[in-house]
Amino acid sequence: MRCILCRDKTKSFEYEVLKNLGLEVIREYEVSVFFCLETYKALVDSKMFGIPLFGVFYEENKGVGGGGIIQRFLAKALEIKENLYYYPKPNIYLQVDSVALFALFNGHTPERLLIEIFYKEQLLPMQYRNSLHKHLAQALNFSSKRITLEGRPLSNLSKDWKLFEDKTANTLDITYRVKEFYPAPVHINLGTINKCNLKCSFCFFFAPEYVKTHTTDFFKEYRILDEKIVYAIMDYSAKYDSIIDLVGPCEMLVDKRIPDFIRYGKDVGVRWISMTTNGLLLDEEMADRLLESSLDSLSISIDAATPETYAKSRGGNFEKLVKNIESFLTKIENRNINIYITLSIILQGGAEKEVEMFKEKWSAYKAVNEIYVRNLVEKNNEGMEVSHDRNFDTSCRYTCQKPWDEIHINPDGGVMPCCTMAGAIGWENKVMGNLYEESMDSIWINLITQKMRLDLIKGDFKEWKICKDCEEWSYRSIEQENGDVISPCIEFVKIN
Repeated sequence: MRCILCRDKTKSFEYEVLKNLGLEVIREYEVSVFFCLETYKALVDSKMFGIPLFGVFYEENKGVGGGGIIQRFLAKALEIKENLYYYPKPNIYLQVDSVALFALFNGHTPERLLIEIFYKEQLLPMQYRNSLHKHLAQALNFSSKRITLEGRPLSNLSKDWKLFEDKTANTLDITYRVKEFYPAPVHINLGTINKCNLKCSFCFFFAPEYVKTHTTDFFKEYRILDEKIVYAIMDYSAKYDSIIDLVGPCEMLVDKRIPDFIRYGKDVGVRWISMTTNGLLLDEEMADRLLESSLDSLSISIDAATPETYAKSRGGNFEKLVKNIESFLTKIENRNINIYITLSIILQGGAEKEVEMFKEKWSAYKAVNEIYVRNLVEKNNEGMEVSHDRNFDTSCRYTCQKPWDEIHINPDGGVMPCCTMAGAIGWENKVMGNLYEESMDSIWINLITQKMRLDLIKGDFKEWKICKDCEEWSYRSIEQENGDVISPCIEFVKIN
């Protein structure tokens, strides 16, 4: 069979693989980046000649289980004669920005690829790019359904793709090649202190009912992350295009350094910085500092629509909170500041009867982008999560993606693979490494982190008891056609 070949010129390739499968390459294109005119030419040739286009952006790693993957992939593609892709990843829901292998047989859309190339080269403003995609989709009757199961660049070649899975690669090759395919976490959760101004009844960290069951000493003394480490994290995030979420184990605004950290992060190029707060410390001065820092997103946990319910769950001054939030939202609207605002309510302590009142109150503000309603999550005496109203099937468990795209940094410098482990820090302080002793680059690929990844792929939870009954692995398993994620514990309500 004749074919077109598009391959990464920085990686070696065994042409014997093609000969063994009876493939004749009539044209070959070497590229250094996916979005380039050479890729476009390969796509046009494939469509014009009516022959498959094979993309190879992957080098065999025979010493650690990678050998033969390319040949097996191409053989499968020839067998089914449908669009097929492969990317080494622990589960099919992990979104990726790169391509490893693809086989394109039908549904060619070179126009979409060309639009993206011009956009990537900064020859096309975003609004024109989006408009062109919209009109092109209508002209070609191209489905606008969001593609979530493959590397996003592939959606510009065709709308129809099937995943090629290889268990050998998922147990060996993928863990040894983390730095190649997953060079850094996509999402960094950062907590700078371990103090809070409230003792909410449902809080794993500070609620008296939980505190008395804690078995670690993490909250027994004040911990504050050195500013040099925080700045280094911001630099790291900018280097690898990671996003940062400023979140517990604390109330972030107790740490008065936060606006300065955010300002530094945005100045050095961190793409997205978000923060969660209970809002009680969001006074006029702090509001101004945050708005001047260029913070991208703020989530405010309110959890009630009346003073009585708020007193039961959080015990703070509800009138002060409402005043703070109203003032903050008004500042945003008056100054026309671009910041994404989310307000949340947890279904407990009577709040389940106040959801509509909550929505009506806060949806009146144009500055509010999203409201979400959360089910109550509790923990037992060992820090294990007990979720109410579980509404998904756990029998089809797949590998958790958290250790591949996320980390959580605690105020003592400890690095954990996810927020669930961080949520159990009162009972178990199990870390992958510590930033006072080791760099982020080192922790990301050290022996402990790699062992965890491999254990979770194999379903071996002996050393990871928090993972065994955790539900986080399922949170990205369902997605609607409009792109809204359906989570087992969260209901999202878009406002603006």
